[in-house]
Amino acid sequence: MTVRQPVRAGSFYDGSPDDCERHARKLFKDTHLPSNLPETLHGGVVPHAGWMYSGRLAAQTIKALHEARPLDTIVLFGADHVGVVRAGEVYSEGTWRTPLGDVPIDEEVAGKILEADTDLWANPDAHGYEHSIEVQVPLIKHLAPEARIVPIAVPPSGVAIGVGETVGRVLAEHFPQARVIGSTDLTHHGGHFPSPGGRGMQGVEWTRNNDLRMLNLIEVMDAERVLSEAAERGNACGAGALTAAIAACRSLGSSRGIVLEYTNSYEVIHSMYPDEPDDTTVGYASAVFA
Repeated sequence: MTVRQPVRAGSFYDGSPDDCERHARKLFKDTHLPSNLPETLHGGVVPHAGWMYSGRLAAQTIKALHEARPLDTIVLFGADHVGVVRAGEVYSEGTWRTPLGDVPIDEEVAGKILEADTDLWANPDAHGYEHSIEVQVPLIKHLAPEARIVPIAVPPSGVAIGVGETVGRVLAEHFPQARVIGSTDLTHHGGHFPSPGGRGMQGVEWTRNNDLRMLNLIEVMDAERVLSEAAERGNACGAGALTAAIAACRSLGSSRGIVLEYTNSYEVIHSMYPDEPDDTTVGYASAVFA
């Protein structure tokens, strides 16, 4: 059996089972959801930085989906930080190991997806060192211990819409209880990143405005504009994953995105360490599609 070993345990999130369980429990406990969310949610968006930075927002999306209907199978669209992904590259069999236990691949769902389109193929190697899906899996294991996953790496290219539409069509026809999650962070500004918006609080405000452009596209579910927006403005490092998630949820019947919360690494760190001189500002958002 193929087992995908965790590569970010102990850095992006806790490596020991006890610490990981404790931290995941706290993230969900600290998460608050709007009281007026729609009853039917087909999917959502999660950030993928270390849990200290964005774990609570990731937990917020996962919790919203689970409370709407207990999670069973989740198709997870991931980013491509290395630049090796060429299509919808599926981890199609085996399990993903986490400090909280193994999470099985839904091989039936993966098989149907692979049969449906030549732009989707099995390639577990594409997931070997990519963290954008990995950091979500222990959170899913904590909240929904019996859930299964189908990880799909998606490039920020034109294939992303077709990949998402295919997945949505397959799920709608064969697995209507499954949900979809796209993993992306937003603008990377300041610190060791470029600073077109200036330094310090000037750069933070520029980042917020830059991210608002992408949040607006999430709300109107404009998958077609996400890729060009991200290429021009640098406000989504997982533009392919986000595009695919929007397209899939549209195929499942969603008509609007609901942004649950937005923050950034500057706000998170400076709330704990007000005198921190680093002005790195990476945007994070949680959202669901209804």
